[in-house]
Amino acid sequence: MSRQHTVDFEFVDYIPELLEEGIVYIAPQFSAVMHLCCDGCGARVSTPLHPGQWTLTFDGETISLSPSVGNWELPCKSHYIIRRNRVEWAGEWSSERITRGAMDDRLAVSSGTEALEHSRVSWWSRFRDWLRRLIA
Repeated sequence: MSRQHTVDFEFVDYIPELLEEGIVYIAPQFSAVMHLCCDGCGARVSTPLHPGQWTLTFDGETISLSPSVGNWELPCKSHYIIRRNRVEWAGEWSSERITRGAMDDRLAVSSGTEALEHSRVSWWSRFRDWLRRLIA
């Protein structure tokens, strides 16, 4: 197992029980995105789509996940960004920075609740429209 530098993605109805290394699984109807840690440690990493958490951008060929994925609870403490199917490794954070980031995340989640339903509908609608254009 070694660090990943690229990922592929798969749109699914449900997140599978067994995940493959290097695949980001996206279940739009549940606003769920999951993958195995890009550090190669084998841990499952969940990045729920929510205005105060992560956003997923799909350009028809690649995906980007924002903001960065900081696996502070894992022994590997990996930190990376997935941008256009590439894994960009980011620096380590201090314990203080992790604590501040967690507080900021909680605040963002609580203030983004109203936008959640709109976000789900508009993201899914854009994806569905893109698929229709692709097939037509």
